[in-house]
Amino acid sequence: MVETILAATDIGKRFGGFVALEGIDFAVRRGERVGVLGPNGSGKSTLVNCLTGVLRNETGEIVFDGQRIDGLATHQRIRRGISRTFQIPRPFASMTVRENVEIALLYAGRLATTGPGVAGAGDAAAILDLVGLGAKADESSGQLTQVDLRKLELARAMATRPRLLIADEAMAGLSRAEVDEILALLLRLNAEGISIVMIEHIMYAVMKFSQRLCVLVAGRKIADGDPDAVVKDPEVERAYLGD
Repeated sequence: MVETILAATDIGKRFGGFVALEGIDFAVRRGERVGVLGPNGSGKSTLVNCLTGVLRNETGEIVFDGQRIDGLATHQRIRRGISRTFQIPRPFASMTVRENVEIALLYAGRLATTGPGVAGAGDAAAILDLVGLGAKADESSGQLTQVDLRKLELARAMATRPRLLIADEAMAGLSRAEVDEILALLLRLNAEGISIVMIEHIMYAVMKFSQRLCVLVAGRKIADGDPDAVVKDPEVERAYLGD
């Protein structure tokens, strides 16, 4: 039996009188690839923010690697092994690509106090090679293309040495060929043993990537299971796919 690395149970979150999440159960097994679908306003980002500590869930509990974490700050969860990317990449535009990754290494507590230009240089180079940015290490991050910005976002997440990576719309605005590049990269990271949750609107990407698919609508989970079966679920079709 494959071990569960993340188990969120009965997660609820409100903003005033608005119910953003209600009774959400969400689990990820070690090494698993999980896709999360849902229309805008369905609660996807709120769920990610609760899992990563940006927001605090008001009901339920979150257990990571056997320990409850919903009382921990974001940086504490990162150091436990949970990392994420953001929908809109915001690198330090005045810094090089390499320096952006070294800052992430420093934040994660992986560098010596001598600074990011010393102990972290080798690690940063290896991470940039992994995501295909090794040749652009000394370029300004403010000059990167959209697909390379997405790769840098993944590189910064990988600098924290995650065991669970949450990729939040990592392919938004990319061409089909660029989507395939990011998909190949995520699959390569998963092959290294990292569990990955993909939040995405691009159906082609979600279906190609996911071993399991979860669908949120209006703050509730309406489906969770085999991707081919989930997309044929009548409630999913009505709420999200429009068929």
